[in-house]
Amino acid sequence: MSLRKLWLIILVIVSVVSVAINTWIFAYLTDRYFSDYLNESYDLHVNQILDYTQAALKADIPYEYMLIELESHLNDPIIALKLYDAEGNHLLEVSSDYYLNPQMGEGMMGRHMMGQMWTPSSEEVHQYEIIVDGEKAGIMNITSHSLAENSFVARRFKDALFSNSLIAVAITVGIATLVGIVVSQMMSRSMHDTEELANNIQLGQSVQMKSSGIQEINGIRESLMELNARLKLKQKTRKTLIDQLIHQTRTPLTILQSHIEAIEDGVVKIDKKEIQTFKNQISDITSIISNMSSLIGASKDTDEIKIEAFEVSTLLKQMKQGLIAQFMKKNIELNILSTQEITLKTDKYKLSQSIYNILVNAYKYTQAQGRVNISYELEHDRLLLRIQDTGMGIMQEDFDKIFSAYYRSAGVADIKGDGIGLYIVRENIQSIKGRVFVESVIGEGSTFTIDIPINPTF
Repeated sequence: MSLRKLWLIILVIVSVVSVAINTWIFAYLTDRYFSDYLNESYDLHVNQILDYTQAALKADIPYEYMLIELESHLNDPIIALKLYDAEGNHLLEVSSDYYLNPQMGEGMMGRHMMGQMWTPSSEEVHQYEIIVDGEKAGIMNITSHSLAENSFVARRFKDALFSNSLIAVAITVGIATLVGIVVSQMMSRSMHDTEELANNIQLGQSVQMKSSGIQEINGIRESLMELNARLKLKQKTRKTLIDQLIHQTRTPLTILQSHIEAIEDGVVKIDKKEIQTFKNQISDITSIISNMSSLIGASKDTDEIKIEAFEVSTLLKQMKQGLIAQFMKKNIELNILSTQEITLKTDKYKLSQSIYNILVNAYKYTQAQGRVNISYELEHDRLLLRIQDTGMGIMQEDFDKIFSAYYRSAGVADIKGDGIGLYIVRENIQSIKGRVFVESVIGEGSTFTIDIPINPTF
């Protein structure tokens, strides 16, 4: 059974039951107060009849005058009056038209209704003695309905109440059905739209939430949209991680390629330093491959931090050795200005990867005859490492944007790049409790500063 049919059935049942209960309560209360009113009216008229009859017999008023007066007391439930003398001789009689001829009421209430109303068993006769000057002067028989509920007026009222109740039920059911159809259509439409929203999310299609006007359904849709956002974020994170792997792998391969080309051109000779450079780059590739499974794992978004102690200047010299062939090929100076020996405890791979990325960017955006300087200093318990180039510079409005994934400034659109190198730098430096920022002047160059603790706690 559909939700729409179930809703209609429940609404109609509730409506009918509500009207029935309301009618029963209304009939009970009305009958109770109506019966009390009829009983009080009956007692009042009986007393008035007896008082008048006693006075009339004492005054010897003619019977035709008494008939006129007694007829005025034929009020429901009293339907007939008979007066006898002390010996039982019939003196006069008055009765209502219904009592004399029950068919007279058919035109007013219908034959079927009168057949129900007129039942002799519902009558009763009360006999009263009329005492005048201490002697029995007559007998008054008062015929009335046995119960106030059996009176003509009470029966007509109940019949009208029943008929009107049926009409009320019909009207209520009609209105309830109409309202139910409208509401159920709205609910059905909202549920259908929600189902379509869920299907589109499952198919990976673009979705947009629309308010349904029903709070609970809006809650379901908000949950679906939140789930969709998480799925997209997960997918984006995976894509970013894969792009990181590609970018990180490309750096040592590029260094190896530039050194091999330099050796082939006779610019660089194979010696222990070159062999160590090859080993360092191969070690980086090995490290990337070993971390690959964790980086692209379904339940793991970031790789682990591996803390080790190393000396900063040694690391920078190794990196310079790896890149020097590439810089020499473009005729760009690569200098290390600082010589202080500083031991650092951090993730060596993440720091070196970050420095490589900044140096590669400096290489790309610095013209021939340009210069790239690396310097560092110890400030309290933090290392400040600066990479300064004489490249094209960065617009100030791009200072924050360049660290976002896949962002590329409009000024470098014609230079090949993925827009992910500096994003990796920021992610790596933040993961080792540091920060990176840039200062730059268009046409003069840029300075990237890496600020990291020398002995961080994780």
